[in-house]
Amino acid sequence: MSNNSDPFDSHSNDPIERDNRAAAKITDPDDAGEPAAVAEQMRCLQAMARERDAIIDSSSDGLFVCDNHATVIRINPASERIHKIKADAIVGRNMVDLIEQGFIDRSAALEAIQKRATVSLLQKKDHRKLISTGTPVFDDSGELIRVVVSERDITEIDTLQRCLEEEQAIKDQLQTQLAEMQQRLIQTQKIIARSPNVVKLLKQALKVSKADSSVLITGESGVGKGLVANLIHKNSHRAEKPLIRINCGAIPESLIESELFGYEKGAFTGARAGGKPGHLELADGGTLFLDEIAELPLSAQVKLLRFLEDGRVNRLGGTQARQVNARILAATHRDLKQMVGEGTFRHDLYYRLNVIPLVVPPVRERKECLLPLLRYYVDYFARKLGSPKRLSHAAVESLMAYPFPGNVRELMNICERAVVMSELEVIALEDLPRDVVSHAGDAGATPSVQWPPQMTLEQILQSVERALLLEATQKYRNQSQIAAALGISQPTVARRMKKYGLMASLTIRER
Repeated sequence: MSNNSDPFDSHSNDPIERDNRAAAKITDPDDAGEPAAVAEQMRCLQAMARERDAIIDSSSDGLFVCDNHATVIRINPASERIHKIKADAIVGRNMVDLIEQGFIDRSAALEAIQKRATVSLLQKKDHRKLISTGTPVFDDSGELIRVVVSERDITEIDTLQRCLEEEQAIKDQLQTQLAEMQQRLIQTQKIIARSPNVVKLLKQALKVSKADSSVLITGESGVGKGLVANLIHKNSHRAEKPLIRINCGAIPESLIESELFGYEKGAFTGARAGGKPGHLELADGGTLFLDEIAELPLSAQVKLLRFLEDGRVNRLGGTQARQVNARILAATHRDLKQMVGEGTFRHDLYYRLNVIPLVVPPVRERKECLLPLLRYYVDYFARKLGSPKRLSHAAVESLMAYPFPGNVRELMNICERAVVMSELEVIALEDLPRDVVSHAGDAGATPSVQWPPQMTLEQILQSVERALLLEATQKYRNQSQIAAALGISQPTVARRMKKYGLMASLTIRER
């Protein structure tokens, strides 16, 4: 018997290593006594062994290979990094001993051997969390020969999950606070509707509130487009969620996208750590009101259009889209259709927003609402001041004759000023702004005309009306300006001028 030891027959704690040595026994294809075919097979076995080793060692997951008694045969470099230990200190040791010594608190290999099935469990290691999965390996006869345990450090994933949960909690809390504030604000605001055109508008707003369609609210500055948006939201199924408002014209162009869509950590210099949700995300489940939508830059228009199409939001600097369920209400005092023709507003976004158009009439076309509005705001500011106030007859006549080019916003300012500046309970003519009083004086000045005694009251009124319109054609260039000055609608001006044969006078004036 030869004294040379055979590596295939030698004792080893690593059966895989024994296999490697067996495969390496014949390395020379010309070795005497061995056919070339056997040598070729051995080379294939060596190549397969090297490939297997490369796969095990390059895995980013930790890998333990144990025998059928849970004794460690091999661990890969990833497991060495996870446990901060060298393979030599582990190989050859049994999992029972490792648990007793505190190396691990639970063994997926032991449980997989006991259950003869794949087992996954959560382990704790040095204040870190590991997911271990033990997979038993059986031979052709059904005998358990190996257990392969894969490990993954989920500490960072768990921390990230907690951060996401905290961010969602903060977002939910902010949404609740915004919804409560919004409800208080809506309750303090009042829409006064006496004029038929306003009553019709409110009926339309209540009808569209039941749907989720986009709404485009148009009208002059200060007419109360925001109040209509509040009304739609308050009467929708989204009323319990916040109504988020963003004024597209009040935010610098460089910041509008980050405010609207949010940003991730490091998206730009000065970005808040952890990122920030945008107004669209805050409006999730509720409504986003885009005031002054005409001021939205073209780059942001593209992203808004994409959201309207698929309901997904990409934060600046982010790679993953977020699904957001927010209804869009938009408002503007500008002519978007004209802007589309000029190329300053996207036509596809215009049609996406203009699903349901609502037009808010100006104050000069709401004559029946004017006096109730004046009284409401005088009482409102008087209560805030803590002193009762009321309008004198002269003050009412002067205010009723004023066209309010600034609409409801200007009306509120005038009422607040009159309440604060008046020293007596009754607000007199001298307590009103000079523009209001002077305009009333101009409008009240009638031509000096002597009427024959046989003229009826109706004929006298028509004569005065014709004289006022004739005088207006000398002062103003078109029907819209005349309508604003006299406090009536443009169609009314057209009908009255046609009735009295004054169209030619205005045509000459326009030229």
